[in-house]
Amino acid sequence: FDDTVKPTIAISSDVSSLKTGETATLTFTLSEASSNFVQSDVTVSGGTLSNWSAASSTSYSATFTPSTNSTTDGVISVASSKFSDSAGNTNNDGSDSNNTVTLTVDTVRPTFSSAATNTDGTKVVLTYNETLSSTTAATTDFAVTTDGSANAVTAVAISGSTVELTLTDTI
Repeated sequence: FDDTVKPTIAISSDVSSLKTGETATLTFTLSEASSNFVQSDVTVSGGTLSNWSAASSTSYSATFTPSTNSTTDGVISVASSKFSDSAGNTNNDGSDSNNTVTLTVDTVRPTFSSAATNTDGTKVVLTYNETLSSTTAATTDFAVTTDGSANAVTAVAISGSTVELTLTDTI
């Protein structure tokens, strides 16, 4: 029996998009066992791979961490002729759609734009340059000083690109 079947690879991710502080777990599944598939066979842009692990000779995993302060997609792929099966056949599936994972990345932190008070002076409204992904925050995440004295924040409401702080004392 002459093995002429070329091995293939499929790459998958546990997520499709990443924000600051998030990572993706990637799985590399080979159609046949390989003893020479290694992390350097993987092409990565828009971030880095770490925690390379071989669960078996056909299943590998790694962690993708996106570049900081970036909106450049993370792209992970394996080109043709990077690894072989036991018969020496090299993979020839570099252009297959399941051989590339593209992750949407936004690790650019929102920028503070402005602050204003409501008309009765009991709230401060903070505005940022983009919609905030969080909808909750602890009152202790914020500190407000009025005329040199601490003014405790009693409630936080986040909606869209604004954060509304309710204060103990009027401003």
